[in-house]
Amino acid sequence: MLANRLKQVIPSIISDTQNAFVHGRQIQDNIVVAHEVYHYLRLKRKGSKFEASLKMDMSKAYDRVE
Repeated sequence: MLANRLKQVIPSIISDTQNAFVHGRQIQDNIVVAHEVYHYLRLKRKGSKFEASLKMDMSKAYDRVE
């Protein structure tokens, strides 16, 4: 019963960029967000030298055992 009630509330409290454990979202969606940020920064600095680096940690805690 609690899980069903939380299922309705969680998507509204979790940020759009936090995709793990939210039904209907995939962690790969963060790649699209990173690409959009990179593209925005590149267009914003058009005409000047552009240098940027993106570091993304898309692994989930249960993906590996150390």
